[in-house]
Amino acid sequence: MFKKIDDFINYFSTIVMMITMIMATLVAFVNVVMRYCFNYSMTWAGELTSYLFIWSALFGAAYGFKVGMHIGVNAIIQILKPKFSKIVLIITLIIILIYLTAVMCWGYNFIVFSYEMEQVSVDLGLPFWIIYLCVPITMFIADYQILLKLIKAVKTPSDIFNYEMIMQEDI
Repeated sequence: MFKKIDDFINYFSTIVMMITMIMATLVAFVNVVMRYCFNYSMTWAGELTSYLFIWSALFGAAYGFKVGMHIGVNAIIQILKPKFSKIVLIITLIIILIYLTAVMCWGYNFIVFSYEMEQVSVDLGLPFWIIYLCVPITMFIADYQILLKLIKAVKTPSDIFNYEMIMQEDI
């Protein structure tokens, strides 16, 4: 079951990253060409480009949790004995999980607030709740990735525990 969910999340994240990055690049490029070649600037292009890059960056950061790019205690973990490195990694993953869950809840509350306040962006007229939707979605994806790594770390026997084995992309 985790494999199908993981495959879907990976596919979804990759598609969103690609589309938002391509769109942001195209909008920025077209706006520059319009400005310098035709002396016309699309006023909404800067705002849209910013939002698209933010979406791309957050989905990229969520993917980074899948491949273990964000875990920064590996130098310490690798010099410890397997039993202690397992404990340190589990504690680290729990702290990260708590933090990501808090950001996900904050993002959800912020969406509800923006929806209730009926806030819209200046140039695009797009409701802010749609723009902010990427925060709880990407934090949920990151939470899921960390949860899988935490389960794998807990299930791995201490005597054969290996940091690289836990942080592998394929879970």
